[in-house]
Amino acid sequence: MKKIITLFLISSFLFMGSACAKADAPKEPDFSVTMQINNPIMTVNGTEKEIDAGMGTAPVIVNDRTLLPVRSLTESMGGTVSWNGEKQEVTLEYGEDEIRLVIDSADAYLNDEAQTLDTPPTIINDRTMLPVRFIAESFGFTVDWDGERQMITITKKANTEFVTVTENETELEKGLSAVRYDGDYMFDTFLEKGGAKTDAELVDFLQNNIIKNAGNLGLISGAFGCSALSVKNSAGEAQFGRNFDWYGCDALIALSKPQKGYASISTVNTNFIKNAYRGYGSLPEKIRSVVSLYAPLDGMNEKGLCAAVLYIEDGAKINQSTDKPDITTTTAIRLLLNKAADVDEAIELLNQYDMHDSLGMMVHFAISDANGRCVAVEYIDNEMIVTESPVVTNFYLAEGDKQGIGSSQSHTRFKTLTDTLNAKPVMEADDVKNALESVSKHHFHDGETTEWSIVYNQAQGTAQYFHRENYDKSYMFNVK
Repeated sequence: MKKIITLFLISSFLFMGSACAKADAPKEPDFSVTMQINNPIMTVNGTEKEIDAGMGTAPVIVNDRTLLPVRSLTESMGGTVSWNGEKQEVTLEYGEDEIRLVIDSADAYLNDEAQTLDTPPTIINDRTMLPVRFIAESFGFTVDWDGERQMITITKKANTEFVTVTENETELEKGLSAVRYDGDYMFDTFLEKGGAKTDAELVDFLQNNIIKNAGNLGLISGAFGCSALSVKNSAGEAQFGRNFDWYGCDALIALSKPQKGYASISTVNTNFIKNAYRGYGSLPEKIRSVVSLYAPLDGMNEKGLCAAVLYIEDGAKINQSTDKPDITTTTAIRLLLNKAADVDEAIELLNQYDMHDSLGMMVHFAISDANGRCVAVEYIDNEMIVTESPVVTNFYLAEGDKQGIGSSQSHTRFKTLTDTLNAKPVMEADDVKNALESVSKHHFHDGETTEWSIVYNQAQGTAQYFHRENYDKSYMFNVK
């Protein structure tokens, strides 16, 4: 059941100006791989590269059918390849589809359904060569053949929109917007003044330093369920996946570059910030941007440090009380995004502050870095405890009396993600997306939805957003 509490008291006229123009979000170009018979160079999305580095492997024609080197083709598509030497069996995976083939056999299986090949796979110069059309079309790609030039072109229409964000808030679709804020939003001043031990103190800071003529603004909050997963891809790049589960809300994706600190992307549930009289949407865009930067629920910075807040169903509070400066759990996310390059720095930063819960809820943090290290940071009896774990949901992970306390559903989600990770310890971006989908809320029928899913590539600095469980459409952002 939702808890409703009052948090912010802001409204009326604000002293900062509105934002400037926005740019249209360009579409991702079609995916394209081009290969030529007997040519060891292929072109992937306009970039030339060796098909098989240093080996000279090239496509060939056997029995009037084109055979291509399996690994280069499949990995260029974004899929994965595994080999069973004892059975001489090749398994290809792309998204939710799987193809199994046996060397020199015309029998193949697409998602366990028997198929018959007109040309069987074979091994040439120690490289497995597969029939291109069957593989590509089974995975939903289009194959074109230019007989005159003996050229094969494999394409697929992408359904990812690459978004260029400006200071004008841009609605990507209903319930999902994006905005950029570069420059000083006084977060260092907030820290220098001792931070805040309550949401009310945070509001006081905003009112005294950013907002003028304050009136009434309420913040509504409620229990939310979340899942997080850390895993590397076949290139050794760390990835962090995140689901935010709640009731229908308006999400704001905020890119920022502070004067002092790292550039970052973060996500805000703007229903947590609501004007009691005129509505949050009536506030000037620049002020909405500033307020949102103080209330992120997850994000990644240019160093690849990812951080997310996850709710724990427990009546305990976080209220550390020493002589350290104070910070709340939402502003802690901003602290880490601005100033931490890796998990060690994040833990060191958190140790410098007294933590206090935001929204009146017990939470913990999932923190991951570009090295692939992922931890859960929890506060038990006001003591910070760090637990290494590639999966975090909504129960305590730290050893001790609290371990396991949280929602029963979160244990199910944790097991699902852990089993997925054990079965596939290396995942491409599509695999991470599929893992997040496997624990999204439509599987549980409890009235909530997965409002957003994110796949962060922590090496490349990209964030791929899926909105309200539509995993066929995504928005791609670049932090770097």
